Amino acid sequence: MSTKRAVFKPDLQNQGLLFPPHLADMVPPHHKARLISQIIDGMNIDSILSTYLGGGSSAYSPRMLLKVLVYAYSDRVYSSRSIEKACYENVCYMWLSGMSTPDHNTINNFRKHRMGGRVKEVFAHVLLTLHEQGYVKLDDYFLDGTILESVAGRYTFVWKSNVERYKKSVLDQIGMIVSQIDALCEKADKEDEQAADGDDQGDKLSDSAAVQETIDRLNKALESQSPSTKEEAKEVKKAKTKLKNLESKSLPKLQEYERQQELLGDRSSYSKTDHGATFMRPKDDHLGNGELKPGYNAQVGTENHFVVNWTMHQTPSDAACLIPHLEDTESILSQIGLNLPKAITADAGYGNEEAYRYCEGKEIEAYLKYPGYYKEEQGVLKAPFAPSQLYYNEEQNVLICPMGQHMTYCGEGEEKTASGYIRETSKYKAVNCIGCPLRGMCHKQDGNRVVTISHKGQSYRQQARARLSTKEGRAKCLRRNAEVEGFFGNLKANLGRRRFTLKGLTGVNIEMGLLSIATNLRRLHKLSIEQGRSLLTPVVQRAQMT
Repeated sequence: MSTKRAVFKPDLQNQGLLFPPHLADMVPPHHKARLISQIIDGMNIDSILSTYLGGGSSAYSPRMLLKVLVYAYSDRVYSSRSIEKACYENVCYMWLSGMSTPDHNTINNFRKHRMGGRVKEVFAHVLLTLHEQGYVKLDDYFLDGTILESVAGRYTFVWKSNVERYKKSVLDQIGMIVSQIDALCEKADKEDEQAADGDDQGDKLSDSAAVQETIDRLNKALESQSPSTKEEAKEVKKAKTKLKNLESKSLPKLQEYERQQELLGDRSSYSKTDHGATFMRPKDDHLGNGELKPGYNAQVGTENHFVVNWTMHQTPSDAACLIPHLEDTESILSQIGLNLPKAITADAGYGNEEAYRYCEGKEIEAYLKYPGYYKEEQGVLKAPFAPSQLYYNEEQNVLICPMGQHMTYCGEGEEKTASGYIRETSKYKAVNCIGCPLRGMCHKQDGNRVVTISHKGQSYRQQARARLSTKEGRAKCLRRNAEVEGFFGNLKANLGRRRFTLKGLTGVNIEMGLLSIATNLRRLHKLSIEQGRSLLTPVVQRAQMT
C-alpha cells in the first residue's frame, strides 16, 4: 500500500502583497488590448469631444470609453450591462478603463449618442493605419450584402399599400359627410355655394390640413344658421355632431396615416417599433423558414479580409445599393487622402447598366456579374427568346429573330428605373410573325413582335462577360467568395450578430461600425503575431479628418 500523500499548493486567497500590483503587468505584452489602446491613443477624437457641452459633474474620458467599447466588440461582448460587469471583473477592461467603473447607462449613452455620425471617422483612422502598414492597398474591392434583422418584432409591420387604402377610405368618408353638410348650408351662405358639389369637394380634401380648414369653415357656416323650424334645427344639430366626430375621430386617423406615409417614404413597409427597419425576406433558416422580418441591408466591401467600408440600406435590392455605397466609400477614403479601389468584384445582384456606367466614369474595373450570368456559363438559358438573346446586326441596325428574319428599327425611347436612372432604348419590330412555328414560344403579343433593348446595356454586358472570363476575372470571383462571404460568416456564426441591438439607421450604423473596427483590429493583431511583427510604434496624433 502506497504511503504517498497528496500535496497541494498553498491557498493564499487572503494573503496580502508587499507591493501593490500594477494592472499593466497583468496584460501580456502582445495582447490585443494593447494594440487597441495604442491605436485609439493616436486618434484625433475632437468630433466626439465637441459633443460635451461642459458644466456639471466631470464626465468619463471619451477616449477611455471608446477603448472599452471597441475592445468589448472584439471580445464578443455587446450588452452595455455585460460591458459594465467586465469593467469590474476583467483585468483587460480594468486596465483599458484605468480602473474606472462606468455604468451601463453611461456606456450606452456614449455608444448611442456620442458615437452617432462619428463612428465613420474612427473607422477611417483604423483604415488609414492598415493602409500605412501595407495590409490594405485598395487594388481590389470585394462587395456583397446581407440582410441583418432589426431588434423590432416580426409582427410590427406597417404596409404602404394598406396605409394608402385606409387613407383613401377616410378621405372618402369625410368627403361624403362634408358634401352633405355643404348641401345643408348652401342656402344660408352664398360664399359656400361653390362647395355644394360633393365630388369636387372630395377631390380637394387631399390632406389633413385641407380637412381642418373645411371643418372650420363649416362650423362657422353652421353657427351662422338661423333655423326657422324644429326639423331644420334638428338637421343643424346633427351636422354639428358629425363635424365634431370628424374632428375628434376621423381627422386624427388621417393625420396618423400621413405620419405613416412620411415614415415610409419610398419604402413599401416599416416596423412600428423600429421606424428605420424595412420588412425583408432573409435567407431561409435551418428549418426552411423564409418569412418577412424587419431588417436592414448591410453592404460591406473588403480587401485582404479587412473591412474597407460598410453602408446600411433600407431596400433589399443589392443593385440599388451599389452606387450609394461607392459614393460613401469615396467620401470616407477622401477624408484620409486615398482614392477609390482600382477594381470591384461583386455577384450577379449588382450588374446593371447604371452600375457599369458609374464604374466606367470612376475608372474602376467592374467585375460585376449580371443576372443570368451563371446560366450562360452553364449553357442553360432560362429565356432563350428574350430580347437580350437576339443577335444584333450593327451595320444594318436590325435584330435577327429566332427564325432568322430581320426585325426593323422603329425608333428611340427612354426608360426610367426605380433609382431615377434614364436608359436610352431602341425599338425593333418583326416583319411577319403570322404562321411562324416558333411564335408560341417566342412571344404572346398581338400581331408582330416588338422588342425594346438598350444597346449601351448590351455593350456593358459583353464587356463584363469578357472581363469575367479572363484568368484574372475568375481568380477575383473565387477570391470574393472567401473575402466578403467570410466576413459575413464570421459575423453571424462566430460573433453571433444576426440581429442588431440599437434602432434606426443611425443606431445600426454605429453597431456595424464598431463590429467592422473590431474585426479589423482582431485581424491586425492576429497577423502581427503570425508574422512576428511587434505592435505598432506610437503614432503621432493626426490632424482631424474633415
